[in-house]
Amino acid sequence: MDFLNKNVVELDVRAEVNSGSDPFKTIMTAVNSIKEGDVLHLINGFEPVPLYTVMKMKGYDHTTENKAGVWHIYFYQESTSGSEAASVQSESACTLGGNTVEIDVRGLEPPEPMVMILETLPKIGAGDLLLVHHHREPLMLYDKLEHLGYEASAEKVTEGYYKVRITKKA
Repeated sequence: MDFLNKNVVELDVRAEVNSGSDPFKTIMTAVNSIKEGDVLHLINGFEPVPLYTVMKMKGYDHTTENKAGVWHIYFYQESTSGSEAASVQSESACTLGGNTVEIDVRGLEPPEPMVMILETLPKIGAGDLLLVHHHREPLMLYDKLEHLGYEASAEKVTEGYYKVRITKKA
């Protein structure tokens, strides 16, 4: 992707990550403040794979480069990708109508549980339930779900087994 004729907004979250904080809110604030046609250049110390799914749901594509252990991710919107993404999400959400979708992420290594959950979200419409069988309570997921318009609750069934219920907010 050629970014020469685009306004590139740079966001380096390495210090925030190194301090132990989750930079998701910082990233979403930046995304919400950039203008249509702008490119968000995210700089991070690791590849933020779950973020790709969140950004795709918001209509963004990305290119990724690893330069000497520093990840440079460029998030951009094609001229129609945002409306197409919303259309695809609406079509997917309308197909289930009050059903329960179950996924089992127990035994998967991070970030795979989060990626699998985020990739399943477009299948959840109003009145539907995503039931996730997880080996722990996914605390890092809650802010991401909230920002995307979902709510979740977790129930500890036994040690190492949680049922996480995710629904789309009305």
